[in-house]
Amino acid sequence: MIDRTRGFYDEALETMPAAKRAQAQREMLRATVLHAYEHAPATRKKMDDAGVRPGDVKEPSDLRRIPVTRKADLKYIQKGEPPFGGLAAVPPRAMRRIYVSPGPTFDPEGRDATHWRWEKPFVAAGFREGDIVQNTFMYHFSPAGLMFDEALQRIGCTVIPAGVGNTELQAQVMKELSVTGYVGTPSFLMTILEKAKEMGYTSGDGLSLQVGLVTGEMFPESLRARFRDEFGVEARQCYGTADVGSLGYECHVAKGMHVPDEIFLELIDPATGDPVPPGSIGEVVVTLPNRTYPLVRFATGDLSILSDDPCPCGRTSARLLKLVGRVDQVTKIKGMFVHPEQVTQLASKVAEVSSAQFVVTRTDHDDHMEMRIVLKDPAAASDALADRIVEAARGITRLRGEVRFIAANEVEEPEKKIIDKRKWD
Repeated sequence: MIDRTRGFYDEALETMPAAKRAQAQREMLRATVLHAYEHAPATRKKMDDAGVRPGDVKEPSDLRRIPVTRKADLKYIQKGEPPFGGLAAVPPRAMRRIYVSPGPTFDPEGRDATHWRWEKPFVAAGFREGDIVQNTFMYHFSPAGLMFDEALQRIGCTVIPAGVGNTELQAQVMKELSVTGYVGTPSFLMTILEKAKEMGYTSGDGLSLQVGLVTGEMFPESLRARFRDEFGVEARQCYGTADVGSLGYECHVAKGMHVPDEIFLELIDPATGDPVPPGSIGEVVVTLPNRTYPLVRFATGDLSILSDDPCPCGRTSARLLKLVGRVDQVTKIKGMFVHPEQVTQLASKVAEVSSAQFVVTRTDHDDHMEMRIVLKDPAAASDALADRIVEAARGITRLRGEVRFIAANEVEEPEKKIIDKRKWD
């Protein structure tokens, strides 16, 4: 029987004593700030405007003097100075890949072997050499599919590049190829397992699935328990972005997500910019020591809680206890970020639409997006128009939703383009 609870990808780094870790972070910060200042024009400008030189950053506390760069502003920054807003340290021809995220924003990938740093999360989650892993993340434009694929290969796994959708085929492949690992959103894993059950496949009787690494959505403890108790799958969650890669990952203890050793992460009060103490809610801000994309104080917009209490697994990094929401109205639906501007874009793309609002709900661990549409002429409402709106929204957001035509006086909280009604345990 494979031991999926104990194991490290780089034990010396992951279990580094506190004093050694603090010194390594100081050295990392100094090198990163210097590299970004010398090679990324936008970082140089924001530091010059703040009166900060690389030599001024000697300790983590010195970072506060440098303004944050907000993820929510990235598409405007990139439009102002195409294609990467002056944040990249190398030209496009020196990159390995360039991805496209909703917005659109462009996400560069460097030529170093571990640009995204997902190897440690997989090992911590229980994936082992020889596992056959079904990767259900998108390989088209988005980096998710490839970033996980390559990390799995590096730890010795065999990868099935399944991508999204095709639930019945996913269940069939999971059975016929004796898949032992899953990567994707938690809701899609449940969808596949329920479909497999309908087809007569269950754990130990057709299915060999043992471990899952899930992300892109909230992961309630009730869903984790159902995976374990009903389907025999130990699922762990991770956290990352298309800009930065890995930002946190659970070990077998599953009491928070370990912050990767290769980055510097802060939690700040989004209103004041001041750091918040462990146990308090703050916005996740990361400094990324990457030769291609050396982001300095990149504010993700995600809210979390940090703990520096020791973890029984032996890893000594701090942990993000959970994600608790967003700073702005940007909402993650089925693993994809949806911006308020995209809702406005839908209204302008379909001539008959006066205004639109997205309402997100959740049933049985599955997200649902209802598009509430106010028409310029209510008499124009029809199934054909609803179908056009669905396809237009899919082209803008990469998500499929349901259309509901409403009157202007029925709009709920009209100041909001997106209303998130999901509840999490």
